[in-house]
Amino acid sequence: GEAALREGLYSQAVEALTAFIDSFPEDPRRAHAMFLRGDAYLGLSEWTLAITDFDMYLTLRPGLIDSYVHERIGDAYLALGQPQQSLDAYTKAADATREASSLASLRERVAAGYLNAGQPQQAVAQYDEILAFAENSFYRASIDYQAAQVLIDSGDFAGGYTRLQRIVNEYPASEQAYQALGVLLGAELEIEAAQQGRIYYYNEDYAAAIQALNTAISDEAAQSPELLMMLGESYRGVGNTQAALTTFQTIIDTYRDDPTFGDAWLEQGRTLFLSNDITGAIEKYSALATQHPDVPQGAEALWRAGYLYSTLGNTESALATFDILGQMFPMTTRAQEGLFMGATMAYNADNVATAAQLFGRLAEIGTGELKAAAYLWVGRLYQADDKPDLAAQAFQAAASADPGSYYSIRASDLLTSREPFQQPAGTMFDFDESAQLTEAEAWLRSTFGITQTEALYPLSEALENDPRMIRGRELMIVGASTTAYEAAEIEFDALRIAMQDDPLATYQLAIYFRDVGLYRLSINAAADLITAAGVDTTQAPSYIARLRYPIYYKDLVLPAAAENNLDPLLMFSLIRQESLFEGFATSYAAGQGLMQIIPDTGQWIADRLGWPDYQNSDVYRPYINVKFGAYYLRYVMDMVDGLPYAALAGYNGGPGNAMQWLGISGPDLDLFVQAISYDETRTYVRRIYEQYNVYRELYGTT
Repeated sequence: GEAALREGLYSQAVEALTAFIDSFPEDPRRAHAMFLRGDAYLGLSEWTLAITDFDMYLTLRPGLIDSYVHERIGDAYLALGQPQQSLDAYTKAADATREASSLASLRERVAAGYLNAGQPQQAVAQYDEILAFAENSFYRASIDYQAAQVLIDSGDFAGGYTRLQRIVNEYPASEQAYQALGVLLGAELEIEAAQQGRIYYYNEDYAAAIQALNTAISDEAAQSPELLMMLGESYRGVGNTQAALTTFQTIIDTYRDDPTFGDAWLEQGRTLFLSNDITGAIEKYSALATQHPDVPQGAEALWRAGYLYSTLGNTESALATFDILGQMFPMTTRAQEGLFMGATMAYNADNVATAAQLFGRLAEIGTGELKAAAYLWVGRLYQADDKPDLAAQAFQAAASADPGSYYSIRASDLLTSREPFQQPAGTMFDFDESAQLTEAEAWLRSTFGITQTEALYPLSEALENDPRMIRGRELMIVGASTTAYEAAEIEFDALRIAMQDDPLATYQLAIYFRDVGLYRLSINAAADLITAAGVDTTQAPSYIARLRYPIYYKDLVLPAAAENNLDPLLMFSLIRQESLFEGFATSYAAGQGLMQIIPDTGQWIADRLGWPDYQNSDVYRPYINVKFGAYYLRYVMDMVDGLPYAALAGYNGGPGNAMQWLGISGPDLDLFVQAISYDETRTYVRRIYEQYNVYRELYGTT
């Protein structure tokens, strides 16, 4: 029954679950079967039968997931055209306990039910319940606006206008503030011109903003750099370049000691750029830094000038500008980014001396990843100049600059002459779990001062009795439907987040989540634990490190890798990056399942493999997803000369693009990464390189 329900085969699910319920009336799982059959009846639009089953579940197992069950009953009554019964059920659902993140939408449905029932005050009360815990300002504005509309529609104009005024004052950047302003002005209520201007500006009604802001600043006492900045940007928004420049100049002339002084200068440059006066923009940006070197926005201005020079193909001026940026503002992020960009440009232009100079300066002043990147390239330049000792020193500095990051790992590989994504001599995927568990728990006691002498991994009594654990467990049992499974994840993740400052509880949750198949949550809990310990993953005990970098689905991954002549560690790294081993993961780009296969690609692979009766939902089945993903990775790898890093870029950014980038860089990983024109794909390759390094450390053998 569960399997059929999971596949959307509702009739078969009802048949199987009914047989179980009838055959085993005393079985403790009967209540769960009732819930599952209720979900199957929902899928068949058998609303009355679904309600009966859910009511029976509540009778048999009250006080566990009542909120979720009453919500389903409410859905069924609504589908039956019985709004009052639906409202009653939704109200019970909202009043029962559940994780707050999913409660807001439920209370919105209760409010809608009260409106349909002609009870506006009760609807407003539901909106106020949401406002009592909602934190997102735009969502709060939306809810308050709905409440205001209800009050106005019911004749309580004073109450409605008070709420609209609050939205106007507290959430001027929201769409609801724009709507509220229109209502208030239509009612001939007074709103100060400055606030009108802010709302019009944020909502990009620039013509109205200009009128309101000019009214506001006509009173010199009300004039402020904030309002002038908005006015200048509004003029620019309607295409009045000269008025924008003049307004920004007013800030520059009047508010020399205000933080917006530099911002106004930057906006003048941006205005010139948007009017296609690139040379004028460069001059404006450069002038800020040279004329006012004490202004912090000078770093941003010089970076923009250098970048614009590069877009014009004026490499010499771009390099000179980035050089000045590094000298004038050495401690800024923009200086580091500019030096790296300039050094890379010089390298690509075969200007080795300038590249060495800029990379060298970045190595001196840089921090973190960019410092590691600079030393990496310094080492490469020494290599090219046949200075192996100096190259080794630079690579060593890169390796220690940002341990665990792409550039530090890459430098370590160059130090040891290890090829990118070089497979270990062997792999080990089976461990003495008992011995490693003992080692891990001894480390936990030592690291966190835990005094508990018995085994640490079983859930504590506090966790066992936590309402989120209780609800999550019950939802997992009835989680054959996606909605129940997702609700369980929400409950469990809220518990994980609440326990982040408790290492023992976090450790217990990491193991519990693993054991119940919630791999994403287990990985996140293990990451929380290792972060709390202040160590790198590979410095943690193997048992804990492997919780963070697991090899789930190895029974599928290993044969698929062998069949397609792929490194299994590469596949594990890719799956971790794509989905954190969550089989039902879906991305914004429509990627699906463990290896995030998009629908068109899934169909193409099915056609290539002659997969019978393929439908898009099949890709969520792990054995199909892994088989298809491995096939596609091999296909892309064959297109890019068998280079793993280029194959990864093709897997993420498209094989045609990967071939183009490879044509620019040649078979050189560092040049290839710089040639990738998609930020997402460049980051993707680097992140998998980092993860592969950990997998190789944990599972590779010599």
